[in-house]
Amino acid sequence: MNKRRSGAIVSYVYSIAQVIVNLIYVPILLGGIGQSEYGLYQTIGSFVAYLSIINSTFSAGAVRFYSKYYVLGDENGMANTLGILKRIYRIAYLLVFAATAILMWVVSIVYRNSFSSWELEESCALLAILALNLVLTMNNTMSIACITAHEEFTFLKGTQLVTLLVQPLLVILLIRTMPYALTVSVVQLFCNFLCRMAQQLYARKILGMDDKLRFLDKDLEHQIIVFSGGIILAVIADQIFWKTDQLILGYMYGTATVAVYSVGSQVVSAYQPLGVAVSSVFLPKVSELWYRKHDKKEISELFLRVSRVALYPMLAVLLGFIVFGQDFIRLWAGEGYELAYWVTVCELIPFTVDVSQNIGLTILQVMNRYGFRAKLYFIAAVLNIILTVILAQQFGIVGAAVSSGIAIVVSSGFILNWYYQARVGLDMITWWKSVLREIIPMIVLCIVGWLVWQPFSNCGWSGLVGGIFDKCFKFIYKPICGCRDELSSTSLFSACSAYIFQLLLTQVFIRDGGEA
Repeated sequence: MNKRRSGAIVSYVYSIAQVIVNLIYVPILLGGIGQSEYGLYQTIGSFVAYLSIINSTFSAGAVRFYSKYYVLGDENGMANTLGILKRIYRIAYLLVFAATAILMWVVSIVYRNSFSSWELEESCALLAILALNLVLTMNNTMSIACITAHEEFTFLKGTQLVTLLVQPLLVILLIRTMPYALTVSVVQLFCNFLCRMAQQLYARKILGMDDKLRFLDKDLEHQIIVFSGGIILAVIADQIFWKTDQLILGYMYGTATVAVYSVGSQVVSAYQPLGVAVSSVFLPKVSELWYRKHDKKEISELFLRVSRVALYPMLAVLLGFIVFGQDFIRLWAGEGYELAYWVTVCELIPFTVDVSQNIGLTILQVMNRYGFRAKLYFIAAVLNIILTVILAQQFGIVGAAVSSGIAIVVSSGFILNWYYQARVGLDMITWWKSVLREIIPMIVLCIVGWLVWQPFSNCGWSGLVGGIFDKCFKFIYKPICGCRDELSSTSLFSACSAYIFQLLLTQVFIRDGGEA
């Protein structure tokens, strides 16, 4: 088994673990620290997410240029890439601390009417800890670039998996005596420190990472800065797109409303890794095809193959959530979070195409065409803000979610796919023809399944868990393990029909048996 395939498998394991951990962890966290503390944590997290722009800007450049020189066998280029980034990050650390101080002042002014005095004090402490956590992450960017270029995805995802499992366990233990959002942030900082140390040791001792600047390559420095300019615009757009809704809702309605919206956002966040898991391991491969062979046709074939494989598990989860999501939210988050279902549905449906095509963003980065995506998403983010302000006043959190969905459809669904076809050379017509054969019957089944399920709703965990495992086998196992074979629309339609019919029979049997 090659590194890329094993890395994809570990990535899927990590993604599945994320979903399971969130299913268990978020309700416990909500019950442990309360709705207000959880809403506070999410609100401050939205502010710190903007600070993370500084890291995301240069981390993408680190991976892109280091992978380029690794493919070309240029050791001086690899060392200079990391050496130049070290110089840049020294300035970035100062910017993070300065921005954190400014944000503390902004929060104390903007939220003084909606937050209590304790929440305002805790907000400042949260900002300081989360900023320190960000600096720690930035310092590890070079190690991530080295590990990714060497395709050591099993180790990379393995360390992230351990952190994912250990962190919530520590939080659950500590919030029993210290039920505050601050406790969660301190645990995050501690776990992140251990994970980053392990990754840095691996990069230096095992992979021989060298970050000593050989000579100041002005041309390389200019390329990194120019490339990072497009990345920073895209990252700002993403943060505006996904975090500003919570800030607007917090200003309009307070932290309790943010907590409900955040439950829906947690489901969307858990959904995203299903599409990214496969594409995340292909940057070195795309770099090889572009820098060594300059083969657009093979890159297009890789896009079609990887994006279709990524789409199958996402469609399975989407179908299941539309049909059973109301019961899931009720059982998972508890009473008072019913609107989180509609938040999730409004965002998941358009988001599916966007995330399944994530390898396209990798191709844009390697081809140095990421600037178009950045400009497009920035426009979409501005559109989302305008729509959110208008629709949130009329329809609350559902209006905010609808605005996000509209912006995704316009930007990722139409314009970006046109750009892939017309400018990048990806065969999007073939992609859509193959995908529509799967989507059309599933739309019909979603509608029928949702209508038929309603009389049997309000079930317990037994029916939902049984259905989830059955669905995973039918729709995820086959595409991943046999990704060379396409699922026909007929077989997919039959499988979906059998799946819904089986669950209906199961629920009738459970109710007749007197179980909850």
